[in-house]
Amino acid sequence: MTRPLVLAVTRRTLRKNKYIDYLGEYHLDLLIRAGLLPVMIPVAEGTTACLPQYIEGMAGLLLVEGEDLEPTRYRARNADLSYIEDTHPLKDEIEIQLTRHALRHDLPLLAICRGSQLVNVVCGGTLYGDVQKQKRSEIKHRDPDHSDTYRHLVQLVPGTPLAHWYRRKTIRVNSYHHQGIRRLARRFTPMAYAEDGLIEGYYDPAAAFLVGLQFHPERMLADYKGNWRVWKAFGSAVRICHSKR
Repeated sequence: MTRPLVLAVTRRTLRKNKYIDYLGEYHLDLLIRAGLLPVMIPVAEGTTACLPQYIEGMAGLLLVEGEDLEPTRYRARNADLSYIEDTHPLKDEIEIQLTRHALRHDLPLLAICRGSQLVNVVCGGTLYGDVQKQKRSEIKHRDPDHSDTYRHLVQLVPGTPLAHWYRRKTIRVNSYHHQGIRRLARRFTPMAYAEDGLIEGYYDPAAAFLVGLQFHPERMLADYKGNWRVWKAFGSAVRICHSKR
């Protein structure tokens, strides 16, 4: 079987004196399991010049977590600027170029955490600089001391792909973010909301597959069968798209 290529940007950072891989084995294992061939793109000087070669065989795009998006990339309010934490302009640029290519060619795109924020921004949406502080939310959207076990409730919108994959009205999701979607780009339809009203999932009904999730299904596979169904649906969409080329 010839597996279609899915591009994903890799980067390592230091958090609490421990190295963290934003693109990890969670993601790569699931891409292989879904019948895809992951191609990792480094965040390195010179990578942007290599992007035309990377995208030659690109059949899908996976965007995952990372630093805050540069506020110059969207219509940030003055209040947002005071909450910006670490950014990485080169990672922004690489992922934005890949996203625009995927959108132009209607390639399947799965965007998780920061990835969902970036796609929203590329399509004209905006972000909160800090969800917790600006929404004055009682819900924790990140809990650094309990990152692996913390969950909060999310309401799924009936009739959306997310409701179909999970086959539930509500789920409890993990949460590692402090930025979040303020205004959703017009092309997208919400699929899930936190109890404070924050959009936790969206999709483009007109696209082959374009899904943005604020939470991480790959990091809570044992919680719900729907977590795997998200990745399975992405794999199916990539293979179908690839077969038509």
